[in-house]
Amino acid sequence: MKDARRLRLWLIVGALTAACASQGMPPGGPPDKEPPVLRKVSPESGSLRVSRSQVVTFSFDEVVNERTRAGQPLDQGVVVSPSDGAISVDWHRTSIAIRNRKGWRPDIAYTVTILSGLQDLSGNATKKPLQTVFSTGSVIPHGEVSGVAFDWVAQQVVSGARVEAMIGNDTALKFNTVADTAGRFVLTTLPPGPLRVRAYVDANSNRILDPRELWDSASVTLTDTASRQFYMFAHDTLGPSLLDVTPIDSLTLRVKFDRPVSPGSPIDVARFSLKWRDSTKADSVPIPLRRISSAARFDTLTQQRKLFVVDSVRRADTTAAGRRAIQRGDSLARAIRQDSIAQAQVASVKAARDTIKVIERPKPARPAPLSDFILELGEPLRYDVFVTLSARDVAGLTGHVHRPARVKQFVLRKPPPPPKTDSTALKPPAKDSAALKPPKKP
Repeated sequence: MKDARRLRLWLIVGALTAACASQGMPPGGPPDKEPPVLRKVSPESGSLRVSRSQVVTFSFDEVVNERTRAGQPLDQGVVVSPSDGAISVDWHRTSIAIRNRKGWRPDIAYTVTILSGLQDLSGNATKKPLQTVFSTGSVIPHGEVSGVAFDWVAQQVVSGARVEAMIGNDTALKFNTVADTAGRFVLTTLPPGPLRVRAYVDANSNRILDPRELWDSASVTLTDTASRQFYMFAHDTLGPSLLDVTPIDSLTLRVKFDRPVSPGSPIDVARFSLKWRDSTKADSVPIPLRRISSAARFDTLTQQRKLFVVDSVRRADTTAAGRRAIQRGDSLARAIRQDSIAQAQVASVKAARDTIKVIERPKPARPAPLSDFILELGEPLRYDVFVTLSARDVAGLTGHVHRPARVKQFVLRKPPPPPKTDSTALKPPAKDSAALKPPKKP
């Protein structure tokens, strides 16, 4: 009897073990790898005479996440254009309801957009924005302003920059959109006429331009379509001030400002004053200045000059070792050139075969504003003497200048002498005269 019970117990344990160890499809079907699919939007795009209290609803084929792919709440991923205040975004598992708290204005065309990055519970996110366009009146305007938003100083596009347009003196109603990953934007359903368009970096995501945030603006008279590039920068009321002065040699100084200098206000040596302190005189002695130029250009020319000198010295060596070095250098240059050509050909073939279109980021047409300069002197500096440099009336990007003039002091230190070489170490060791004598014959 006990053996029968023991046998049944072992059979149950074995069946449970086999069931746990069996490999099969997990419950619930195959894993979800597709983003949410829009099933219905209300009101439909192109609808006219929509009620001012209408709720805009996006319905999906599955439950969507309450947060975007970037971890932000849903209201940060919704853009209503034009907007005159806060909107309400409600999550209802498989749908998203959007309301204008003040109600939609009469005779206005609206664009409601859910930005890309809406994800389901498995983390699959949409790659394109979802949108509907409707009007509370009888017409949907087709005016459009497109362009690119750049960070002017960094010389790169700004992904997620907010762009808004205002009509006339109405600063409450703003047509707005968000730049994509390539910095491109499109403002749609704009009425014809004069517009004020502004692009800014919403660093704290409050949809308001705050101090120290980068921005740029332009006036546009719209008839049908228009295109603008925005070069955003921080608009402050302080002018550029001297930040650092570094002697490169006795005739060259590297001068750095704490803010970029306005390209529209040429900077010349007349704005600088350089003096050294003479202990034998009551006043400081001025040092004449010859020229000021861009530090980037100076560095490029210096590097090119060094390469030219190295190549000239190498080619001036007529010895056998020198000729071999020239041949090796020329062979290496040819190999690098051929390798770059081969890489370009391979990249061209891959691009022709690749079905995925690569988005090329636009490049700014306006050069970056400068903050680093090279100041060339008319006579050499003296070693170990205090020198004072001042700059006045240097305008920043907003046109403001720093007053009073900022002053920087520095000292050109005398370079240490080269280490002395031991002349005795270069002489060959003395040979023992006794060791040079031939051995005596026995």
